Amino acid sequence: MANLIQYAKDQVTEVTRKAYEAAAAAGVLPGGAELKGGVEIPKDPTNGDYASSYAMATAKALKMNPRAIAQALTDHMDLEGTIFSSVEIAGPGFMNFRLGSKWYGDVLAEIEAAGPVYGQGEGS
Repeated sequence: MANLIQYAKDQVTEVTRKAYEAAAAAGVLPGGAELKGGVEIPKDPTNGDYASSYAMATAKALKMNPRAIAQALTDHMDLEGTIFSSVEIAGPGFMNFRLGSKWYGDVLAEIEAAGPVYGQGEGS
């Protein structure tokens, strides 16, 4: 887990994909759509640690309001065992994720495992 930022982005994508599958299975969202969108680090930390645009980018394919999609996704999202403690909907359908204690524990484990070479660039 050398790139912790990419790891977090990948985990947002994975929990969102699973939430979509659960919501589609429950009949809350239409099935068979490809999730589109991305994950970014918000400029304003009050908007969470990571923000995803999946609900907005998939709205056209699902023929639904992005905020309703975000609500369905968050309602079916399981953050248990992830690095996130919460997810909330903002604005037109952004989903903002907040890092939890597992994230910080993982970071500390990475630092400890690297030992005295922690922080050195490749080839240093």
